[in-house]
Amino acid sequence: MSLVDKLLCFMQNSHLIFTGKLSIPKLEILLHHFQDLQAAVFRPDSINFQSPGPFCPVRRTGMPTDRREAINQTIQSRGEIHLSELAELFPDVSSMTLRRDLESLERQGLVVRTRGGAKSMAHLSMIKEAAYTQRQVTNAGAKMAIADKASQLVEEGRSIYIDSGTTCMYFAQRLSDISLFVLTPAPNIALELAKNANIKVNLTGGQLNRETLTLTGFNATEYVKSLNIDYAFMAASAFSPDSGFSCGDYYEAELKRLIIRKAQHVVLLMDTSKMNNRLPYTFARLSSIQTLVTDAPLPEEIQKLALQAHVRLL
Repeated sequence: MSLVDKLLCFMQNSHLIFTGKLSIPKLEILLHHFQDLQAAVFRPDSINFQSPGPFCPVRRTGMPTDRREAINQTIQSRGEIHLSELAELFPDVSSMTLRRDLESLERQGLVVRTRGGAKSMAHLSMIKEAAYTQRQVTNAGAKMAIADKASQLVEEGRSIYIDSGTTCMYFAQRLSDISLFVLTPAPNIALELAKNANIKVNLTGGQLNRETLTLTGFNATEYVKSLNIDYAFMAASAFSPDSGFSCGDYYEAELKRLIIRKAQHVVLLMDTSKMNNRLPYTFARLSSIQTLVTDAPLPEEIQKLALQAHVRLL
């Protein structure tokens, strides 16, 4: 938006600033324009008169590229926006066109569309990071105890698989810097292990699930098929005697099943808060694993089932 458009926008709407009739998005944009106009008065050489800026509801909406740049700037500064707000800010542009603008920005990797609007990638990353941090601190003491026990099973020179999840992250942090071949579907765990000079770190490849930070899909399964695994350290979101070990994602369950078939020895890491629960996708039964590592004694019924399945309990 040119400086002339910003001046016109400010003149058309400035009388509403103190009436309480302006929405927060409009008020933010008017204040932004006022700062630009101030800068032009005191430092005219510092203003690019042709550069697009935050948008305002004036009749001249500009070229699509200018409008999309303005939309992107607003989303990046605010974190997110709703289509209703875009319609208010661009009264002369159809809702279908505004949706196409958001689709274009998403294809460029600048935003992620949501139901009725869009969010900036940075804003979405902050939300995901906060959710992961919350999972990490939940039952942290129990997860650390499990990680301590499981780390004692790792022998130098082995090829091991480390599943995704916060318990497996604690486990990875406890590994000594010894000669190991490690495969993981979790980019964050791979980065943690990369701090060790003697551990050869491999990612499965595949498509990233942003919720669980797990790579899955065709590329992941094809790569796993080519490998031999000595020990697989697996995570589960739930366990019940009837449903076995389960998780909430179909593709993650598919990868887990393949890993269990490929591994010589399967170690399941799970705190007792997940016992007697179940999620949609079962990936293993007690008979599928060799060792179960928990933070506290299991219910007597599950202990008996583990004994019958010849599962070692730690």
